[in-house]
Amino acid sequence: MHLTVPLLINPKAGSLFRSGLKAWLDNHRNDFTIVPTESAEDLTRKARQLAEAGEPVVAAAGGDGTLMNAAQGLAGTDAALGILPCGTMNVFARELGIGSRRFDVALDAIQTGPRYQVDLFAVNDRPFLQMAGFGPDARIVKLITPRLKKHTGAASHVIVGFRVAVEHHPIITVTLPNGEEFRGTQVIMGNGKRYGGEAHLFANARYDDGKLDAAVIHQESMPILFEILDCMCHRGATRSNVSQCTRLCSFESCEITAEGKLDYQLDGDYAGTIHPGEKAIIRRLPERLKVCVPRTIIPATPLEKFMAHPMVEAWRTRIQRAKEF
Repeated sequence: MHLTVPLLINPKAGSLFRSGLKAWLDNHRNDFTIVPTESAEDLTRKARQLAEAGEPVVAAAGGDGTLMNAAQGLAGTDAALGILPCGTMNVFARELGIGSRRFDVALDAIQTGPRYQVDLFAVNDRPFLQMAGFGPDARIVKLITPRLKKHTGAASHVIVGFRVAVEHHPIITVTLPNGEEFRGTQVIMGNGKRYGGEAHLFANARYDDGKLDAAVIHQESMPILFEILDCMCHRGATRSNVSQCTRLCSFESCEITAEGKLDYQLDGDYAGTIHPGEKAIIRRLPERLKVCVPRTIIPATPLEKFMAHPMVEAWRTRIQRAKEF
């Protein structure tokens, strides 16, 4: 028997049109029941209501931030999260093998794919799915305006990044439960291998091993970016390929403090600022999230990876808009 899947969606989101999802959904009306949402809180609330009503799968259309909001409602329930990735980066969908904007693969995962259990972590009780960043990368996310992101897409990170690169960054201290400390100016934590699209930042991270992997970079300004790029060029950081400026660790929980105001981001969205004397508590949540994954991971071809790169997609959007005038 064919069952329709409730699909949480923001009907006003421009990504529905830019990604091609709106047109794709027009050809798959029998597969989904559209559930419009008005805000992040509304999406979380409706996801929980659908799970409590007994829906085996609750799908969400959007990027990493939207999926995080859906995950908050579904965590600890029997309902699995189905993913239609139409955001800018779609890092979590790439991590699961669904890819970016590969809606046919996503539908197959929802209808026939296995269900995996994924770890969830939180910063000061705010959950995240894929990554958390403390320092310059969060500062960049904070400074990107909706208008800039709308017109330049992922290229907005590069534009704002040049401004952030010349700023002074406070020293961050990561303290593990055993008292061990790591100090740096940029901290990135990953529940999976990917960071910023297809690129791998952590070579050995897994979303079901109960631990976060973290890179603590002790550099100033532009060299922070070079350290991150070097890890990506190695297809992920390991203790044998990182420089002396980067320390790696893994843990279930930790505390973060900073000597100055410290911005942090969760799944690519600005999440808050830690002030001197305050702490950020990172911990693994007791609840796990059930997700729909593809039966077979179909590797994207080099051309598909190139065309799906966030910056390429941003430029394609700009060219398309120029043609419409």
